[in-house]
Amino acid sequence: MNRVLRRRSLLGLIAFASSASITGLAAAQTLASPGAGRDVRPALGLNSSSLILVTSDSIDRERSNQLREGVPKGQSLFLRSASSLTARLQGNRAWRGALVAPQFLVVSNSSIPFSQNNGALWAGKGVSTRTLTGFRLERDRLRIIFAPEFIASANANWPLFQDYYHPPVPAGYSPFYFPYYVGRFTIDQPMRFGDKAIRRIDLGQTSVVASVKSTEIGFSNENEWWGPGIRNAILLSNNAPGFPHLFIRTAHPIATRFGDVEMRWLVGGLRESAYFDTISTNNSRSLSAIAATLQTGWDPNLSFGLARSVYGTATGGGQFLTRWFDVLARTHLDLPDTSRTQRDQILSLFGRWVFPADGVEIYGEWARTELQPSLRDFLIEPNHTQGYTLGLQWRGANWREGSFRVQTEITQLEQSATFRDGPLGSWYTSTRVIQGYTNRGETLGASIGPGASSQWLAFDYLKPGWRLGAFIGRIRWNQDVHNHAGLPAYVGYCSMDITTEPGIRGAKEGSLGTFTAELSVQERWTPFFQNGGGCPNNGRRLNINNNSISITFAPFSRR
Repeated sequence: MNRVLRRRSLLGLIAFASSASITGLAAAQTLASPGAGRDVRPALGLNSSSLILVTSDSIDRERSNQLREGVPKGQSLFLRSASSLTARLQGNRAWRGALVAPQFLVVSNSSIPFSQNNGALWAGKGVSTRTLTGFRLERDRLRIIFAPEFIASANANWPLFQDYYHPPVPAGYSPFYFPYYVGRFTIDQPMRFGDKAIRRIDLGQTSVVASVKSTEIGFSNENEWWGPGIRNAILLSNNAPGFPHLFIRTAHPIATRFGDVEMRWLVGGLRESAYFDTISTNNSRSLSAIAATLQTGWDPNLSFGLARSVYGTATGGGQFLTRWFDVLARTHLDLPDTSRTQRDQILSLFGRWVFPADGVEIYGEWARTELQPSLRDFLIEPNHTQGYTLGLQWRGANWREGSFRVQTEITQLEQSATFRDGPLGSWYTSTRVIQGYTNRGETLGASIGPGASSQWLAFDYLKPGWRLGAFIGRIRWNQDVHNHAGLPAYVGYCSMDITTEPGIRGAKEGSLGTFTAELSVQERWTPFFQNGGGCPNNGRRLNINNNSISITFAPFSRR
């Protein structure tokens, strides 16, 4: 029976992908075949265009080319959004317009939800789809991009907590609330987004941008990616749906005696999911974030960045308009005081260094959720509340008209041993803002979520027009609950919620755009600590096998 259901699900997925490609063919005009692995592609037809998304195959190609060609001015790729990545429309008319050619994402999970960096789409069990389209309207100093996303997810049921041990859901919270983050440190991270199929329209990558000399100001709902990570960005990523925000940013790199500087400053409003608590008066929060990067003048292949994000409670959705200067506010860890605005923060430092002669780049991001009150505290506990990402890429010389590439990245967001010396929450949870660092139930930063760590390794063979590779990944989810959720000893040391995911991936460039596909055969060990037998394992531990398939189609666009 299960084999029949899986076969039908796979046939449905193939049928959807086929229909998506036909729709894409109808939506765009035919192009000349793209060159060998270049980033800059011809635009679509005169009346159609496309958007470059923050983790698209276009970004992967551009970054791969930099391994051999170096980093051009203004392309450190630290601060990314669709409106800043996509080139302006070409033409001599005062107003220029175009349709946004459709982009498609299909994710199929056979047994359990698995969703990472999918923006407005939460990929539960079953088939989930995201379709982006819309229109663009521009003139010299104004750009309007209306790019909504149409979301559909089967959101099928899966073995959630059956007869295995789990803490009770606290009173006043949704039955889908994740019950391990309770007490002082909480987070809006539902285990499932309701018990019905999901159908909704999201504002997606919509933005309005006005240019004033070297500055751009505007309003947007698009996803932002800040930092050097390929799989995880600690501060801002496209893991959660985009949120409405105002922004000020540099229109292009500003030359200084030290190098080229880029900056972004935004303020926006976050929303609680419908599956957190039952209180309707605390659904809004504000977020204020600022970032600056330097592409050094002495070596354009060496870049650094600094960013800070402060989020706080709000009494209404429009209150975020007054929170621009929250990025300068002091935040500290203490019990909530409901008489005033509560705030929490994340501070991030990051860098990237490319060595084109060797085809190598190294990168890293180091972040903290708590600012140390003194230099003494920092020297005694330098890793208190820290998180980090370290990564490396290597691309070999040409071999049979292609080249090999290796990528590896680790992200560590688990608690350090310094929790013994003072209160220490999990990453993205908060004692001051009960929903934590989330928007609509998903973390704004690293896709692995609170109290987690991950390791990832990939090998690809790149040729003009296509690539093929394999990867293996490991994620240890929510490890911090062992320290502050009150798990009894008998489900302690052998109840690690771990996903292992070996898989294959590839991409094929055609005359209209790029198809990418990724298949992973996952094993989820004791998901959500469902171990009814204690340690050592006596056979009552629940493990779940999950086949996860992801397929995308993206038309070419000009960078």
